[in-house]
Amino acid sequence: MNKKMKYKIGVMGKAGRSKDLPKILIKNARIIGKEIAKQGCILITGACMGVSDIVSKSASREGGLVLGYSPSKNLKEHIEPPISYPSPTKNMELIFTGYGKIGRNVLSIIGCDGIIFIGGGIGTLNEFSIAYHEGKVIGILEGVEGVTDKVFGMQKDFKDSGTIIIKDKNPKRLVKRIIEAIKYREEFPRKEIPVTFKNERGKNLSGIFHLPQKEKPPVVIICHGFQNTKSERKYVKLARILRKEGILVFRFDFECCGDSEGDPREITIEREISDLNSALKTILKEGDVDSRRIAFVAGSLGSLVVSLFVERFKITTKTLVFWSQAFDQKSLFKIWYSKEDLKEFKKKEYLIKGEKEIGKDYYLENKNKDYSFIISKLNLPILLIHGKKDKDVPLKFSQKLSKRYKRITLKILSQANHKFDDFSSQQKLIKLSVNWLKKYL
Repeated sequence: MNKKMKYKIGVMGKAGRSKDLPKILIKNARIIGKEIAKQGCILITGACMGVSDIVSKSASREGGLVLGYSPSKNLKEHIEPPISYPSPTKNMELIFTGYGKIGRNVLSIIGCDGIIFIGGGIGTLNEFSIAYHEGKVIGILEGVEGVTDKVFGMQKDFKDSGTIIIKDKNPKRLVKRIIEAIKYREEFPRKEIPVTFKNERGKNLSGIFHLPQKEKPPVVIICHGFQNTKSERKYVKLARILRKEGILVFRFDFECCGDSEGDPREITIEREISDLNSALKTILKEGDVDSRRIAFVAGSLGSLVVSLFVERFKITTKTLVFWSQAFDQKSLFKIWYSKEDLKEFKKKEYLIKGEKEIGKDYYLENKNKDYSFIISKLNLPILLIHGKKDKDVPLKFSQKLSKRYKRITLKILSQANHKFDDFSSQQKLIKLSVNWLKKYL
């Protein structure tokens, strides 16, 4: 083939002998195989009967290269009874993963830039779920019965994985649309990518990468406050602005918060420190970043978690930005919890306060703790931003810290409350934070 091969396009779908397949499915599968080859792309498929065999032969006749992922262990097992999968076509390279059908499905899908589904049943559904989880460009051929058509109707219930799904009745046009989507993604890579990672207790935590178009960018990690989430508007706004400034941002939900697993009554500072350690490991593993330029932004209790984490693990950190810090837990508990609340703790071992569930472990861990001392162990510039109208953590707590430690810069927003949820205060909050982070990163 003279054309330069561009992309690897998978085709998955209904299995079975050709004589048992609908004529419309056979016709469209042939068109798709031929069109993939004509467009100079590599075909990836499952090296089995049915759709896989049809598209392979069609692409081969057009001179296209086919990578056939066989569920068999070797060529002998592939072509001889009792299994007898189709013999490889002229331009097919058979690939034996050694992991059976399920392993074959995973590895073949991961190797694709885009995947087209033509009908199919439970095996195709497995391939579809892998493709969706991996955020692939997915094409669904309409007009042929199959499980993927039915699944597509449930898409609103799926967690966003960055997947692009294209449906079309015209097989030739579907191939072209898939290639256009792959090309667009190459030229304009995804800016925000959701990830799921495990903490040390085996719970799934949810995070979002904000990826700049820059090699080895500096990193800002955003940590929310007590039982809040990564999806608070102020965190999202900050992350998107910093990404445009060439900074990779990672915001995530601690265990039992937002989209992460867990029981809110089990929250403790120690567990959140451990979660933050898991988050940093994920960033350094998944992101090609400059590990010498790391900074943290944290709200309320997150400020305390970050400080203890940085000091304990000796994390090389350029600066810290804290919003409505909550270091002096001992004094704050007197504001937050009444005598009646304390009786509830003793009676039930947890307290429901508004929308939050406070567990006994968190209360006992912190009722006599003032963590302000940790600032003395952090030899780096720290920006505190605090609202004058903050009733949850009164301004005096940050004023006290800024007077005690020269490395702290305090900015007071006159109209802001604890959450900075009025528009003007939030804009100032983000502007102050961005300017500070750009200065030190």
